[in-house]
Amino acid sequence: MDLEVVIEGVTDARLEKEIKRQVHKVSRSTPRSGEWSLFVAPSETRGQWDLLVKGPFGSHITSYIEDGDRLPALISEQLRMCLAAVTA
Repeated sequence: MDLEVVIEGVTDARLEKEIKRQVHKVSRSTPRSGEWSLFVAPSETRGQWDLLVKGPFGSHITSYIEDGDRLPALISEQLRMCLAAVTA
């Protein structure tokens, strides 16, 4: 599975590294074919984050109203759900 990960607006290097670690962990445990992209960026709404997952199935966008420290868990769970939906 080819996976591009783009993270914008996360200024904490530790947090960015953990997001990437979690995303790659999910992608290794649920391999899929094709090209995939994952984009994380601050939302236009204060205190929110947007997550866009694009793959052969199309795209899915989710917004979170969460503290940045929760992003790795939220993002990995959303990616896992998107990957599972492809085989459902």
